[in-house]
Amino acid sequence: MRMSRLAAIIAAAAVTFTVAGCSTTSADDAGGAGATPAAERGAVDKILFDYPFTSLPVYSAIVGIVQARAAEKGVEVVFTNDEGDLQKQVSQLNSNLSSDIDAVVSFPVDPASLESVAQQYRDAGKYWVTYGGDMENQDATLQFSFYDSGHQLGADAAQWALDNVGADAKVIVLDETERQIGKERTQGILDGLKEVAPDLQIVAEQQAVTPDDALSVTTALLAQHPDVNIVLTAVGDAAQGAYQALVASGRAEDDAKTYVGGLDPNLFGLQKMQEGKFFRAATYFSLEELVANVIDIPVALGEGSTDASVDIPVTLVKADDPKLGDYITELGG
Repeated sequence: MRMSRLAAIIAAAAVTFTVAGCSTTSADDAGGAGATPAAERGAVDKILFDYPFTSLPVYSAIVGIVQARAAEKGVEVVFTNDEGDLQKQVSQLNSNLSSDIDAVVSFPVDPASLESVAQQYRDAGKYWVTYGGDMENQDATLQFSFYDSGHQLGADAAQWALDNVGADAKVIVLDETERQIGKERTQGILDGLKEVAPDLQIVAEQQAVTPDDALSVTTALLAQHPDVNIVLTAVGDAAQGAYQALVASGRAEDDAKTYVGGLDPNLFGLQKMQEGKFFRAATYFSLEELVANVIDIPVALGEGSTDASVDIPVTLVKADDPKLGDYITELGG
């Protein structure tokens, strides 16, 4: 069933916060990855959703979808409030370990640092679902075609370059390489570019996640490479900042030799695409479909499923997509 219209997209699924030198702070650090849970597990009636990036605009939309799905399935859902901080994430997970929840769905700020925490949850008879990647200690994972989405975007940009600029067009890649989701997406972009147009000049690769990050990074890179033709981003929100940087540098929004594209579009990007500007492509998936699985996967595990993992397919959206208007409406436009 369709739920409320969304005001933002899951670009946050790909959002990265820099974590340096952090480790888990659990007082009871059990060893051995993938340990078999010691306690008996059964039906899931209460789920903890541990989504750390609570400051993002998309978070309120995610919460609304999760709550509606929980009500539909007849289960209770509670939330952490990690504020994008690994230590807070670990602390709140530890504090919920002895609670009456039956399952946790966690988007790890740093997956390696949560392995022992995940094992403790499983040892305590609770299901662990990893959001946005894989962990050794997990019962299932929720993903959204990381490598494939990057490859689709890279290949499309490369073909556009051959058709509109030339084989030696200049490219900036704003990547995210600190965790699985970003690494796979970034590699997909690079592979797609090179497979279709191996002579493209990738003049810079630098990490940027938020619109502000990308605005700052792209502005600096344009000072070094003012004639760049293509900017691709491993995180959708970063594409907005890259677009704004190009416009601020004097690039006309209808420039025929400029291409900006990102993984997971935001409303800004899709609206620019619809207007015929140089925001030319983005991958898309239904946020409702993705986030509903925060409830569906734990419930399926509780019902005995041994293959509850989900990998949502993605679609490459361009200006001529007949569903572009529908996607904009879904995002609240």
